[in-house]
Amino acid sequence: MAPDRRHGLIGTVEGVEEQPEGYPLPTNFYSPTPSASKHALSALALTAGVRVGVHRDPVYAWALDPAPTRRVALVSGGGAGHEPMHAGFLGRGGLDAVAPGEVFTSPHNRQIHAASTEVAREGGVLHIVKNYTGDVLNFAIAAERLRGDGIEVDRVLVDDDLGSEGQEVGRRGTGATVVVEKILGAAADRGLTLAELVDLGQAVVASSRSLAVAQRACTTPGADRPAFDVEPGTLEYGVGIHGEAARESIPRPDLDDLVTRMVGELLDSLPATDAGVLVLVNGLGGTGDLELLHVLAETARTLSERGVALRSAVAGTYVSALDMAGFSITLTAVGDEQWLDDWCAPHATTSLPAPVRAETTVTGAEAADADGEPSPWLRGLADDIAEIRDALNDLDRRAGDGDIGTNLDNALRAAVRRGTGAQADLAADLLSLGTAFSEDVGGSSGPLFGLVLTRIAARVASDDAAAPAVAAARGLREGVEAITRAGGARVGDRTMVDALHPAGWDGESPRDTLDDAALAAALAGAVSTAEMVGKRGRSSYVGEKAVGTTDPGALAVVAVLISIVERIDGGTHREELRTRLAGHIRG
Repeated sequence: MAPDRRHGLIGTVEGVEEQPEGYPLPTNFYSPTPSASKHALSALALTAGVRVGVHRDPVYAWALDPAPTRRVALVSGGGAGHEPMHAGFLGRGGLDAVAPGEVFTSPHNRQIHAASTEVAREGGVLHIVKNYTGDVLNFAIAAERLRGDGIEVDRVLVDDDLGSEGQEVGRRGTGATVVVEKILGAAADRGLTLAELVDLGQAVVASSRSLAVAQRACTTPGADRPAFDVEPGTLEYGVGIHGEAARESIPRPDLDDLVTRMVGELLDSLPATDAGVLVLVNGLGGTGDLELLHVLAETARTLSERGVALRSAVAGTYVSALDMAGFSITLTAVGDEQWLDDWCAPHATTSLPAPVRAETTVTGAEAADADGEPSPWLRGLADDIAEIRDALNDLDRRAGDGDIGTNLDNALRAAVRRGTGAQADLAADLLSLGTAFSEDVGGSSGPLFGLVLTRIAARVASDDAAAPAVAAARGLREGVEAITRAGGARVGDRTMVDALHPAGWDGESPRDTLDDAALAAALAGAVSTAEMVGKRGRSSYVGEKAVGTTDPGALAVVAVLISIVERIDGGTHREELRTRLAGHIRG
């Protein structure tokens, strides 16, 4: 019998079998199980240890070690695909039980009733419900069944999504669910009654709004393409968390402008407060933590510009939409200082945020632009590098991590900002460039090349009697020797040394000057890396896969050396050499 190929399974234990013609190729990783929700809950039990119990029919999970001070049980749930919400929020300081449905499908009232019965306390049960028709209906039916069993029950309805404002069914429940469940979890552990928890939850919901954007839709289990298309250069603005497109598609702005708009609209929709706001920057499943921190930084900037105090902030993935590439911002206007205490209270769950009060001060500042005109040579070199940045990145993706062009571009921009002035001499410009590579470019290649450039600068500055081309050649050789000691790379290792060494030596003999012959040798050395297996640097991790692709770092070095020689020569343009170099960079 052919293997079940649903949910991304394309092979068997014995090996990968040929895909049937016309069958959708998998784009995600799911086990071939009829219940994605059940399978995931079994793993949750492993991560939570003895603190979480899992019931398989009907499906629900509950906290095994609730706070003894808790008088009311907190129960929530919804379709799978939003992990870690809600199952990751089980435990002290969080939820007592969750009822998960299948992917983007509401849980059945039978699950909710069983989960609530499992954890019901003498003070009753509070349902925390996101405002979706299926969730609302099934929680309402379960509540009626619980009342019939003699269990007191009430609910808090979360409807924070600004992107669905004005719909007849009301706003959707999205990111603020995390804020509500975190605050109510701590409040329940303080022993609040059911009525008090309802009042608190409703107040937090009324003071919370969320807004989400996406650049790629999610792909559901078994599907071979995203739920909807996003046109290149656009964003879905006000997107939901169930694979539905937003009501508005916008041209993609820069992040600072995007966040300024989002935060502005959120603030305008919230009640006025002098107590500041809580901030939750949330990933929708396909957005990295570094990106989310950039969103948070822009959010903090915008709040500061609007004169709104940021009291506490978190950034991470808490309410996902499978693998949707996007993020949401939730703002909660602080209505009472106790909210902040509950928000920052410790908990014993696997996935609730662990926020703190925003009392950290960021010190230091980015380097300011230099006064006056920048060096014309550095400005020209920066323009040259900007033209080949993307091509270098494309080349780097074949054998590295695809960022060499960006790093080079950043270094030149930093050198221009450092600003040696329009009248700067060669040594000053080289020192500025070398310092930018050493201090403003991460990884290893930037600081290593910076070491070479600063050695050249030092020689040009100190060898007053020598011609600049002679001093530059001496400094180049000293720089190559320094990076060989520091990094260990030698000729034949497929690194920048394969371009730098022939620029400083003709075979075993030191070159007298840094000139056209040195440049030609440097380019030949760089081109030769296409036949090498990497022994150092990123390409060493891919082995023979990089063979046939010229090392982009070596080519980048040649680009800078050409500009240095042109500067020494008084600006004589090496058009033929530049054309050959560009051909190798662009493949």
